[in-house]
Amino acid sequence: LPRGVHIPDAYSNGSSDDQEFIQNLALFLTGFFKNHITALEPTPEHQAALLIGLEYLLGISYVEDTEVFKVCLDYWNHLVCDLFQSECNTEPQSFGFRGMGAPQPSSTRKELYSVPMSKLRLLMVSRMAKPEEVIVVEDENGNIVRETMKDSDVLAQYKQMRETLVYLAHLDHNDTQSQMLEKLALQLNGEEYSWATLNSLCWGIGSISGSMMEEMENKFLVTVIRDLLNLCEFTRGKDHKAIIASNIMYVVGQYPRFLRAHWKFLKTVVNKLFEFMHEVHPGVQDMACDTFLKIARKCKRKFVIQQLHEAEPFVCELLR
Repeated sequence: LPRGVHIPDAYSNGSSDDQEFIQNLALFLTGFFKNHITALEPTPEHQAALLIGLEYLLGISYVEDTEVFKVCLDYWNHLVCDLFQSECNTEPQSFGFRGMGAPQPSSTRKELYSVPMSKLRLLMVSRMAKPEEVIVVEDENGNIVRETMKDSDVLAQYKQMRETLVYLAHLDHNDTQSQMLEKLALQLNGEEYSWATLNSLCWGIGSISGSMMEEMENKFLVTVIRDLLNLCEFTRGKDHKAIIASNIMYVVGQYPRFLRAHWKFLKTVVNKLFEFMHEVHPGVQDMACDTFLKIARKCKRKFVIQQLHEAEPFVCELLR
């Protein structure tokens, strides 16, 4: 398998033997690295072989085969957890998704893996599984519909991908942000716009909530929401707007800390949710209600206390 080969194409266009070879290569690389990777890290010669192996594994991770991706994802989760542990003062047991320990200054090991980890961040936001909160989906005929049944396998995959991406975010916040914002920019200019690409990206953005310092998270989220609202504004077609609306709702619902700290933004978001509640598109109404309920529970004090420059508590305005 030459290094320049596009492995997903080779897999989809290959014979059953070719596909079996790629499956076995994934099993071999993940098994070997899981047990022997530390033996390859000390010397430059072995490091070069290690990075080539990870490059192959990244290529295999883009193969459109659920079982192959599960094998790769399981290893990536193992590797980033190991890297985070080696970079962190805290034990992994104390690693929560809110306010976890920050990594130490860059180490030789972290630098060794910086390039494959950057490529892995792109992989995660390109293939992110659907979270439970999202109920606006595309059916087998390409129509946008309301989801009727949850897929437990997809939910389990989302949880593992979310954990992997949170570890990756802590290893390098700046690269995580830049990867996501660059991909979002490609949605705005139309170069990469598609429902699937936008969905995966927004699910990835929502999954890293709480992993950044508050100031950094605020700037990042303002940019994301602004770009998504702009995309919703100039995109034509009910289905397109439904997909963008579901992504806006999912992202804002994942960042209650930001909403609590920015009253004007919270008010704008809630008004937008009420606008979405009047949409007749399948799933959009329900998701708007679910998101409003989630925000109301997590930001409840903001609704009942009279805010600065407001004539009355926001709940009174909503009830009218």
